[in-house]
This record gives sequence, structure tokens and C-alpha cells, in this order.
Amino acid sequence: MRNPNRTVLILLSILTTILVGWVLHVGASILQPLVIAFLLASMLQPVVVRLARWRIPPALTVIALVAVLFTGLAQAGILLQENISQFLGEAREDGAQITAPVDPEAEVRPEDSLDWPLVVAGLEERMQNSSMPDAARSLIASSLHDLDLEGLARGILGSGLGFSRALILVMIYMIFIFAEQKVFRRKILSIAGPRESEARRVLDTIGRGIQKYLGVKTAVSLITGSLCYLVMIMLGVPFALLFGLLTFMLNYIPTFGSIIAGIFPTVTMLAFEGSWEKASIVAGAYMAVNLTLGSFLEPKILGRELNLSPLVIIVSVVVWAGIWGVVGAFLAVPLTSAIQIVLLASERTKPVAVLLSIGPPAERKSPD
Repeated sequence: MRNPNRTVLILLSILTTILVGWVLHVGASILQPLVIAFLLASMLQPVVVRLARWRIPPALTVIALVAVLFTGLAQAGILLQENISQFLGEAREDGAQITAPVDPEAEVRPEDSLDWPLVVAGLEERMQNSSMPDAARSLIASSLHDLDLEGLARGILGSGLGFSRALILVMIYMIFIFAEQKVFRRKILSIAGPRESEARRVLDTIGRGIQKYLGVKTAVSLITGSLCYLVMIMLGVPFALLFGLLTFMLNYIPTFGSIIAGIFPTVTMLAFEGSWEKASIVAGAYMAVNLTLGSFLEPKILGRELNLSPLVIIVSVVVWAGIWGVVGAFLAVPLTSAIQIVLLASERTKPVAVLLSIGPPAERKSPD
């Protein structure tokens, strides 16, 4: 017969998980910048420590890192927004010229009046003149009709102020996290009491795991985006810079990001150029780059630092995306890894951590 206390504990754990998920969803606007700042601070902490050994004051290093990071992210956001505006403006202009006569001197402003049916009409007209099979043309056309890119585009084009506010908030959080990092660590260790050594090990493991994952992922994403950008430049893909930036960003999302990043330039090549052969080369190049870097190079560098099952990674992306949207998909792996490390520290929750891992601990061979 099942122990009643164990049943109650399981039910309370399920209810607590649901309640925590609800709180995370409701408080997304407050918690997301804080989590992002914590992850960025964890990734940059080794730089601060290394420069401190060279007699460079940590405060000066932190200010310089925050300034460089803020400038780089702001410039990347502005560049991405401008390219999206240009892409949507050209697509809408083509669609308007096909479906209705327009004033050639009128300025097309996609942020004011993006008409997605006109955009789809323009893309369909380009595909009609291409050599692609009818089945592929019909599938792409039906998929474009089902998309609600009008609302998405307006959200992207109108989110500059929101992005700026969030970026400033993240930078402020980072400064205070760096300032109180040692004090906060001492607080956690003092709370742990007799389990101080175990708490220290958990904190160190989480820090090393996040640092290594984000560092490797950033390097691999940069290489992936650069290689795909060069391929698109050689093939003459329109808006290659935009798709290169999107490839770099989406590569942080496991599996799904690589697929989505490859769809954009492939469909664009089909719609704008009407070349089925070039579109196939673009799709093949994306697949080759992602398989080489994402499936072979990246796992070898990371090793077992993030001991998460591939299925758990996929599920975590879906779950965190449901809680925090696109931001949750980006943060899914480091957050799930941190949760697994915390679960592994307790004997009661260790079975759950093992279920999340790649495999069970290696069994010790008994002596003959």
C-alpha cells in the first residue's frame, strides 16, 4: 500500500510546480530582465576575475563590459529592426503593384499600413514565374496565407521603445549583480548551515555550467551565422544580412531555432528569385552547417557539462516558450540545467534529476 505521506508530497509537488509556473508567467515582465542579467553576469564573470589578476579594478571592468554590451546589443537591435522594415516594405510594394495600381511617388511605410494579403500576392506572383513544382508552390502559398505576419510585423516595428527599456533594465540589474555577487554568495552559504560545502558545490557547478554553455553557444552561433551569411552572399539571397542576424540569434534555441532560421532564406529565395535550385542549395547549406556545428562540434566542446537528455531539451524549450514566449525558448536550456543541478543536490529530488539527465550514473562493477 502506498504511503499516504508520499502521496500527499507528490500532490503538493505537482501543485507547487503549477503555481510556480503561473507566477513565472504572470511576472514575466519583471523576472525576464533579471534572469537575463544574471545569465549575462555569469558569462562575463570570468573576464572580471581574469582582469582583476592583472591589477585592473573590478568596478572599472564591470562598467566597461556593461557599456560595450549595451552598445553592441542596441546597435544589433536597430540594425535588425531596419532590415525587417526594409524587407516588409519591399514585399508590400511588390504585392501592391501586382494587385492594384499605386502612386509611384507615394512612400511605402510598412510600419503604418502593412497589408499582408498584398505581400502574399506579390510573393505568389513571383513563385508563379519560378520553376518550382506545383506541389511545393501550393504548400508555400497556403502556409503564407495562414501566417499572421501583419500583427507580428507591427509588433516588431513598434517594439523599439520596449526593447530599449528592457535593455537598460538588464544593464542596471547586471551592475548590481556584479556589485553584490560575493555578498549574495556568502548569504546563501550561511543559510545552508551544516550543508555549506554541498551548497558551495551546487553554486560552483551552476556557475561553470552556465558560463561554458553560453560561451560555447555564443561562439557556435557566431560561426553559424557568419558561414550562412557568406553562403547567402555567394548565392545572391536578398536580405542576407537580416537572415544572418536571425540565424545568429535563433541558434540559441535548440533544434527549433535552426529549422526556423533556415526556412526564412529558403522561402525568400523561392519567392523573390524564383530559383528552386538556389533555394535547395540554401536549405542544404543550412543543414550542413547546423549538423556539423550543432550536432558534432558543440556537443564535443560541451561534453557532459550540461547533462540534459535531448528529449528533455526539446520539452524544456516548449514549456519555457509557453511560459515566457520567445525569451523562454532562448533561456530554456540554462534554466533547466540549473534546476537539474539543484534537484541533484537533494536525495529526495535526485531521482527527478536523473530522469532529466542523459543517462543514469555509471554502475560500479563489483569485485569478482
